[in-house]
Amino acid sequence: MKIKVIIYAVIFFQCFVLGLAKAEENLSLDKALLTAYDNNPRMIEARRLIDVAKGDFITAKTLPNPEVEFEIGGLKENKKGKRKGNLDNIKIRQDLGPPGSRLLQGNIAKNKVLSQEESLKVVWSNIYLEVRQAYTKIMLDKKEIELAQGNLDILRSFFSRVQLRFQSGQALKNDVQRAMIELLKAENNYFVAEKELKIDKARLNLLLGRPFDVSFDIEDELKEENVELNFQELSMKALSLRPDLKSEELQLDSAGKNLIKEQLNRLPAPFVGFQRTLEEYENDSAVVVGLSFPFWNLNQGEVKKAKAQKDAQHVKVNAAKREVAFEVYEVYARVELSQKQLNLAKKSLEEANELLRLADLRYSEGDIDFINYLDQVRAVTESRVGYYKFLFKLNEAVSNMEKTIYASLREEGYLK
Repeated sequence: MKIKVIIYAVIFFQCFVLGLAKAEENLSLDKALLTAYDNNPRMIEARRLIDVAKGDFITAKTLPNPEVEFEIGGLKENKKGKRKGNLDNIKIRQDLGPPGSRLLQGNIAKNKVLSQEESLKVVWSNIYLEVRQAYTKIMLDKKEIELAQGNLDILRSFFSRVQLRFQSGQALKNDVQRAMIELLKAENNYFVAEKELKIDKARLNLLLGRPFDVSFDIEDELKEENVELNFQELSMKALSLRPDLKSEELQLDSAGKNLIKEQLNRLPAPFVGFQRTLEEYENDSAVVVGLSFPFWNLNQGEVKKAKAQKDAQHVKVNAAKREVAFEVYEVYARVELSQKQLNLAKKSLEEANELLRLADLRYSEGDIDFINYLDQVRAVTESRVGYYKFLFKLNEAVSNMEKTIYASLREEGYLK
């Protein structure tokens, strides 16, 4: 009986451990990006809008519905109080529209499909940036927790040393109190870093299209990125690859086609039909062919409107190109600044590590006082945290550049 209990306990423990392992997902950046591409709600919505545009394209290519007319005569009662109620005529009519207008209408609808596909890329570029930022922020959070824990360990050790000095009469009571205050600040910073990590994980979960409380741990760590950028090449890429710019150019093309379509609508629009007469004195069939004329103003209002829309869209496209060029310039400047700041932070980190070693040694030997030691520890902590924050800023700037030109500067190549 005892053996059975032990076996069941072992099995239960194994299942419990496996359940915890399954709950804690290891999430790489690559997997996060792929998951967001498939499951982010904005991506799903953008794909549905493409389907909507495809439905409009099918409708635009199709002829208008035919008209069927039935004429029933003899509903009035005759002298005998009877109604004839016979079907006298059947008419079927199919409008064909002005020559070439339906082809242009189909091309305009096709441009809408292509424009929605470019809009999907715009949505993806935004989500790509948000996922990378959220994932990188979690990397920074973990590093800040690690640094906060290290600083906490330093101050705990320092507090113990101050207590020993106070007990031996080498330190004042207020030194112990000040050390306790610094220790409590360090603990608070650790708790704040833990809170930021939880919130940023929840934010990333939402970007991946899943509940905010899914448990996971990231696989990647913050690292320096060596990205060489050429402003002219980046500008050319942005002008040729930006999906929002392509969408504006497609709308300009549609505006031009719409102007031609409205000009064709000045022409007579043919229609064909069939008529069947079933009256007793005339039983016959006929094919009906006719023309519909834009008689009153030759469609001048629609032509003028279409021309104005084309001119306005042309202005919009040129303005968008200038804005894209400026965005590349602005983000390029940010990347350059982030690279310079990171180089300075790296030098500061090297000095900080040496500073902490010397400060610890000198305080132990009594060469520096209590306040001086705390100031040096604080400077070291700020330098260490600052280095990783500048790593984050550089990563963020490079990701912004990728979004701005809609092309990957890294190896994964998700922006295509």
